[in-house]
Amino acid sequence: MRFPCFSVINIILILALAGCNRQQEKPATASSPAVNETAIATTVLATIADDEKPPQTIPGHAAGPEAQSQPASFQVIFSESGRGVAYTVETDGKFSVVHNNTRGKAYSAVGTIVLSSDGRRIAYRALSDGKWRMVVDSKEGRRYDVLLSPIFSPDGQHVAYQAKAGEKWHIVVDNTPSAGTTASYTTPEFSSDSALIAYVESAASSSGMRLIVSDLTFSKQSVKRSIGDLLFTISGDKTRIAAAQVVDNKLRVIDFSFAKPDVVHEGPLYDVIEKLTFSDDGVSVSYCALKGRTRLMVLDNREELLPKGLLPQLPVVRPDNKGVGVILTSQNRCFLHQSFYKSTEKGKKYDEAADLAYSKDGRLSVYAARKGENWFVVVNGKEGPAFDRVVLPVFSPDGKRLVYRARKDDKRFLVVADTAGKTIKQHPAYEQVFQPVFTADGKSVVYGVKDGNKLICRVEGI
Repeated sequence: MRFPCFSVINIILILALAGCNRQQEKPATASSPAVNETAIATTVLATIADDEKPPQTIPGHAAGPEAQSQPASFQVIFSESGRGVAYTVETDGKFSVVHNNTRGKAYSAVGTIVLSSDGRRIAYRALSDGKWRMVVDSKEGRRYDVLLSPIFSPDGQHVAYQAKAGEKWHIVVDNTPSAGTTASYTTPEFSSDSALIAYVESAASSSGMRLIVSDLTFSKQSVKRSIGDLLFTISGDKTRIAAAQVVDNKLRVIDFSFAKPDVVHEGPLYDVIEKLTFSDDGVSVSYCALKGRTRLMVLDNREELLPKGLLPQLPVVRPDNKGVGVILTSQNRCFLHQSFYKSTEKGKKYDEAADLAYSKDGRLSVYAARKGENWFVVVNGKEGPAFDRVVLPVFSPDGKRLVYRARKDDKRFLVVADTAGKTIKQHPAYEQVFQPVFTADGKSVVYGVKDGNKLICRVEGI
């Protein structure tokens, strides 16, 4: 079954290498953490032993009949720096996590593995004697009835997660829980300096929800009204926060910085607000809104009519903050619409489209599209070569190259193209290839591959 305009990737093996990060539901960009290397290099970071068996299901998660009929696959995580790797193995019905060649304690189940960016630290939830504990660097935290996936702070020094004990949910930072609520919380977000954390505390009614910016001990907090996780976001640079509020049965967006949470910008009132997002630099805020029956795209309080269609993905603010791109679907056909920007590109329609991105200067747009059985990139309206699948195209920092993952005849590889979508280089094929990130000088890409039982980091020029 295909879902129009959604990027559907059924991959159990997940790598979050600098150059291999796929966990945030957003493509890696030139501003992502990158290693300062330019030479071509292939490094085997781990070798899965012959006696290590993958779990029959993802530990800690139920599997449907379809998943149960598929061959078991390893759940593998690489760190952003490339210096850490972890995966889950099953022995006699128990699950263990192997981190940097050291196998941890066996548990009844384990959840999603998360590594710090340098790969030296690890966190995952584990089930033992009917209770869940967060395991951080082999140390077990407090016992809880329910635990959700952890996150590391940008500096790798702190771990935060959601936990439930009895009737109360808590935000936990470094094993210290918040006071708790009988409702629930959104996934917490750290500030860029790792000193603060933001999250939404749910309540019985949407008007009673609270957006909280707190220090890491929960002793100093700034509290604002909000309406939940679907309309709560932080900028890509982790400096600004945006959320929606209910005001007299209307909605408005507020935004402010982590550094000065009491200096709040309030947007206009609308009947409906959805798809709230920031520009990468945190300067601009964009979202879709309804004013009566009029459907609008909003960018920094500017309004423009939005064509009919569903929005399966978030809008993307152009890097120059002068426009917003969004992929719309109408009558099972998908097309790119650009608001606040006069584009000469015709709105071609496709069977599927996803993963919109812009070059750093905003001159070029790219997304993956499908027509019939063929997938290709579309760069400023020009279609690249056809493949069986194309995933997450991204421009080089100088905007002269385009890099994306592709599959053809069951072979997976990285493609380097020019700004017209024409292939310049096709990298070697592997069993699995994961999302690249550019090195600091922008001349090479770093990405992870799985080649049999070897987990490899590749650094190669573009």
